[in-house]
Amino acid sequence: MDDSAVVRQVMAAVLSQEPGLNVTVASDPIIAMEKMTRVRPDVILLDLLMPEMDGPSFLEVIRSYLRLQTLPVVVLTGLVDSPMIERVQHLKVNSVLLKGKASPEDIKKAVEEAAVRAPG
Repeated sequence: MDDSAVVRQVMAAVLSQEPGLNVTVASDPIIAMEKMTRVRPDVILLDLLMPEMDGPSFLEVIRSYLRLQTLPVVVLTGLVDSPMIERVQHLKVNSVLLKGKASPEDIKKAVEEAAVRAPG
């Protein structure tokens, strides 16, 4: 989930090329929560700065649901040395990647690794 339509499109295109990955895109946390009430995702790729609710607040909400407490999360952010990063790390994210430094291959690898390590 990212507030930038361009980033969402690029990441969806990159991740959709991988066999076994079914990619669903959400433009904001409210839409993401609606989608997660229907289907539990294997992994969330999460931006920290979004409309309606920031990434850490969104993560706190989903962690409050028993069935989503162990949901793997990969954070992709442009923020460096932000208190938000520390906040999400306390909420058990799998990895934090920096936009502009992480290649699409790095992001794909982080998502795949998070999905593999996900609890049954």
